[in-house]
Amino acid sequence: MWKTIIDLLFPIHCLNCRQEGEFICSSCFKKILINKKYYFDKNNILKKTIVAGCKEDELLKQAVYRYKYNFIKDLAKPLGQLMINKLLEDIKKKDLKKFILIPIPLHQKRLRWRGFNQAELLAQEVNKKLNIPVINNLLIRTKHTLPQAKIKKAFQRRQNIHNVFELNKRNKPCIRKMDRHGLFRFLKGTAPDQKLPDFKNKTLILVDDISTTSATLGEAARTLNILNPKQIWGLVLTKD
Repeated sequence: MWKTIIDLLFPIHCLNCRQEGEFICSSCFKKILINKKYYFDKNNILKKTIVAGCKEDELLKQAVYRYKYNFIKDLAKPLGQLMINKLLEDIKKKDLKKFILIPIPLHQKRLRWRGFNQAELLAQEVNKKLNIPVINNLLIRTKHTLPQAKIKKAFQRRQNIHNVFELNKRNKPCIRKMDRHGLFRFLKGTAPDQKLPDFKNKTLILVDDISTTSATLGEAARTLNILNPKQIWGLVLTKD
């Protein structure tokens, strides 16, 4: 009810053409170009970063800013679709079962302040369309640090994010997947007869909104590497 009233008082308009109804209308969404660059690092734990869009795209830049800093949750859907389009361009459908999505976690203080984890919502959108499992509590953030965007120098970003992640030892991972009825759900822990994914045969994809120096993705990958996955990749909307 309240959402309907708010929509009537403050109607949603496309960020680009101002058409009423969506933050990014279908016509404008088609104009957002998929990024063609590839980012590899064979000498790092984080082997590859998939970047969905181009930082020069003004509509995408505005959408990411509004999503990240104005807390507009509804933008998760079109931004997640951009990630989906990029993944389908890079990965064959038959190979998608080899991957697991790991959203970069927020510290509990920042999560309470923001109200949602923007990386997790993006991962969920990818999950809905491609059925790639999401493990949303395998990695936890133990330190409340200064936002990376406020730090300019690369080495200071690495220092700021150093040792902020840990593997969740208290609870077994919750895996979001499709059940036999076609419904997505979270498994709250695992029973003794249920097995977690075999990480040795899986590529873990760390999902975040923006990457600048890859410090956050790299630190998260370093923490997850103890699980001995096949590889660890990153997936972001843009890279500065």
